[in-house]
Amino acid sequence: MRKVVFIIGTVATLLFNSSCDKDNDSKGQAKSCNLPSSPAPAGAAGGWVRGQASSTIVTDAYNGKYVGTGFKTGQYLKFDANGKNAELTLLVDGGYYSGLQSVTRMYGTVVFDENEQTLEFKVCNAWYKGWTTGKLTVDRAATDSEVQGMTNNNKFFYTYDPSSNYPLVLYFQSLPVDDDHANSFRRD
Repeated sequence: MRKVVFIIGTVATLLFNSSCDKDNDSKGQAKSCNLPSSPAPAGAAGGWVRGQASSTIVTDAYNGKYVGTGFKTGQYLKFDANGKNAELTLLVDGGYYSGLQSVTRMYGTVVFDENEQTLEFKVCNAWYKGWTTGKLTVDRAATDSEVQGMTNNNKFFYTYDPSSNYPLVLYFQSLPVDDDHANSFRRD
């Protein structure tokens, strides 16, 4: 009996580890990244997270059981003190209505301009993954033109206040700089 439990546990561990997103996404990091970077504001380097979920609660009309939320999103931003080894991961779960989930993971550098209070994420390469009702349907590297489009659209205004509840706040440059268009991040 112990052998059976040990074998099942070993197989489960191997399957779990072989399907880990981080391991599979490492193929997106293989490309060398020599894009410009600049030092981050003092204390700002490291990992940052934010997330949001729909307040809509979906219940089964026939039995009253909880089914899920309308949607969920999340972002993870990481960069070194020198602006290198940057990662921006975007997660989207379409929720009960769509059955779609996606992850876009971008790797590159960040350039800070403390005078203009801007942060620009320069993308070297990226990886897409997508699932439909739990089945992996997309698993590929971004094309060169997609990577260029990501770099062209990843410039933000930022505020950084280490004493704040949400120390790092990013604002897309194409939108008004106000609370309605803020992306507030906490340390991971």
